[in-house]
Amino acid sequence: MQKRRDENSVRVSNLSEDVTEDDLADLFGPFGPIQRIFVAKDRETGESRGFAFINFIHREDALRAISKLDGFGYDNLILSVSMAAPRPERQ
Repeated sequence: MQKRRDENSVRVSNLSEDVTEDDLADLFGPFGPIQRIFVAKDRETGESRGFAFINFIHREDALRAISKLDGFGYDNLILSVSMAAPRPERQ
């Protein structure tokens, strides 16, 4: 199994509660190959918490997606797209 490349991870926020991984694949896919999409969901309701992470294979694709989609209107909301903060090491 290939290790996830967190340095190529994009955080997108201000998503509607009904957004799916397929929706995000359609939106971010044109910028380059995606390794993983994670939509944060409420554990009790299963609804989106309004943010997601998209892991690109190449960092330049992530940067291009950020430059084009930050501030983009999607599903009646304005997206906030940026590089994700690195995850702390598990101990």
